[in-house]
Formats: sequence, C-alpha cells, structure tokens
Amino acid sequence: MSVPIIFGPKPGAQRQFGLWGAALALSLVTCSTAGRAWQTSSAQEQSPRPVLTEETQAMYNGWALLAAGDTAKAVAYAQSVLDKYPRSIAAASLRVEAEIARGGGQAGLIAYETWLGGRKLEDGYLLRRAARAILWEAAGDPAIGVEALQHLAGDDDVEARARLARRMAAGALGETRALARLGDPGAIQQLIRQIETGEGTKMLQIEALIQSKSPLAIPPLMKLLKDTNYQDHIAAAADGLGTLGATQAIPDLQRLYNDPKQLSTVRLMAAVGLFKMNDMTGIQLLLRQLASNVPALSIGTARLMSGSPSPEWLAAVQRGLSDPDPTVRVVAAELLALADREASRAALERLLRDDNPVIREKASQAMVQKVAGDFGTLRGFLRAGDLGARVAAAGRILELTR
Repeated sequence: MSVPIIFGPKPGAQRQFGLWGAALALSLVTCSTAGRAWQTSSAQEQSPRPVLTEETQAMYNGWALLAAGDTAKAVAYAQSVLDKYPRSIAAASLRVEAEIARGGGQAGLIAYETWLGGRKLEDGYLLRRAARAILWEAAGDPAIGVEALQHLAGDDDVEARARLARRMAAGALGETRALARLGDPGAIQQLIRQIETGEGTKMLQIEALIQSKSPLAIPPLMKLLKDTNYQDHIAAAADGLGTLGATQAIPDLQRLYNDPKQLSTVRLMAAVGLFKMNDMTGIQLLLRQLASNVPALSIGTARLMSGSPSPEWLAAVQRGLSDPDPTVRVVAAELLALADREASRAALERLLRDDNPVIREKASQAMVQKVAGDFGTLRGFLRAGDLGARVAAAGRILELTR
C-alpha cells in the first residue's frame, strides 16, 4: 500500500521523494547484513575537519583575541596577514575593528586609510565601520549627540533608536523631533500634541513635522494657517504644506496670498507653498523677489524655490556667488549644486578657507550634504576639526552604503 506524502509546492519535491523512497526500500531489503556493517564502519569513521589556511587560522585567532578584549594581539594578528596579503579584506576588517576597540573611530579611520594606501577603489562597507564609531562617540555630545543618534537610527541601529525612544518618553523634545524626522508615528503624534498644547518651541516642531514627510503632519499644519496670533507659524505652515504636496490646502493658500491684510512674509510663503504644488498664483511675486537688489532677499527666495530651478532662479544664484557677504555666497554655492555640481564644489572650497569659522562650518555642511558623493572627500571631513562636519560626513557615508 502506498502512502501519499505532500511536501508542498517545492518544484521536483515528489520526484526527489520517489528516488529517496526507492533507495530506502532497497536498504530495508538488505538491512539485516548491510545495516550492521554500516553501523560498524560509521562508528569508526569521523568527518574530516576542514583544513585551515595560515590566513584563516590567523583571522580565527585574531577575532577570538578581539572578543576576549586583547586588542593589541588582535591588531598584531591582522597585521601579520596584511604583511603577506596586503589586499586582504578579512585582515583589514579585523584591523579596523581592533583599532576602533582600542582607539576609537579616528584610529579605525587611520587603519582603513593605511590599508587603502594609494588605491583608488574604496571599500565603503569597511569605511562605514569607522563612520559608525565616530557617530557613537559623538552621541554623548550635548550639542550634536541627537543628530548623531538620528543618523545611527536611520541606519537601522536598534540601540540608537531605543535610546531616542527612551528619551522621548522622558519628555526630551530634541529626541522627539529626531524620531519624527525619521518618520516615527509615535513621535509625530507627540509633536502634534505639543503643538496643540503649546509645549516646547512651535517653530522647531513645525519644522520636524515637515521633515517627517508624513501625511499625519498635514491636518495640524492646515489648522495652523488660522493661527492669526502668530504670523510666523502661518508662514512656516504654508511653506510646509507645499513641501508635503498637500493639494487640499491650495484654496486656503490662495486665500492667504490674495488677502492684502496679510503680512508680506505670509503672502510670500503662501506663494512658495503654491509654487511647490505647481500652482502659479503667486509666481509674479516670487519672480520680483528673485530679481531683488537686496541680496539676502534674492538668495532667500532662490532657496525657497530650489525644487524647480529656472533661468531666473539660476541668475539669482549666480549673482549671489559674487556678493560681498560670505553668508550670501555660501547659500548661493550650496544651491548651485542643483545646476552645476563642480562649480558648486569650487565655490564651497573657497569658502572653506574663509576667516570666519561660522562660514567654514556652513560650507562644510553644504559640501557634505549637497556636493560630496565620493568616499575620498567624505573621509577628509571625518577628520575635520568641527564635530558637526564629522557627524554630517559619517551620516552621509552610512546613507551611501545602505
């Protein structure tokens, strides 16, 4: 009597079982003799152990030493392999990890660059180990720690996200905004509640809601359009609704733009919000602002319209590049990356040598976030004197290697 056995939809499963069954039937016929012989021989024989190469054995010993906390010997084992096999990824990985364990992220970066030497082909996944270490070291900094944790959490680091969540639960506003920027629904809802109750700084909360890119942000932002006591809240909400593509807000934004009683800032931001949704109701105002003889006004409008570069937009950016004020030049150089990345890089490199440290910091941020897409440039910023630039560069490396 045959018994049907179903293994599921795996292709060829029944055919494989038929062959196996035939072999089993044959073995049952001869089990009284061959079975005993098989048991005797199998007891005497053992599976051969894999033969480890010298490199593999050294790596095994090195990782074991690193796990035991002996970083110096782990480095020595890694170096012994690198002396024979200079391009070994396995040895380089051990060396970088061991150097991070004993000297931190910068030591890991030096180990990576030593291994890289003069070769042009970078290993982003090895470099990211140093970048993550640099971010974790910055996580304890009171000024930049939240940003570092946000980069790590965005890279699916469970501990970083949990740390942000614990602090949010304790009422930390910065951590709440960081999680909201990552799209965390709980953080977004908490920001909405804070806006409604007046807890915290509303402008920062509005900014974080916009950066979340969540549809949950649209209803509270639309409600803020009626907050007549705070014109800056109305202006920020109008711009944010355009960024989020909230087409249901178009009638309200048109009403604000066409209301002569509104402040000029509100009308401008209503025009910007509409422009971002391809509604040209306020385009004449925006074009006048772009052509303004006031550099800050012209370049500021160009920044607001940067999602859709036009000839008028590019002309405003070009004028800003030659402005005497370095704060205008640095914005113009950053925006130029949307049209001409190499020209933007050249302009920012000049600003990196500015006497003003604030300008140098802004230029660094712009270079990392808008221009640099190669690991060589980003490695340079990992060694920057400014912690903010190091964190931004490390976060960008994680982004490029996901």
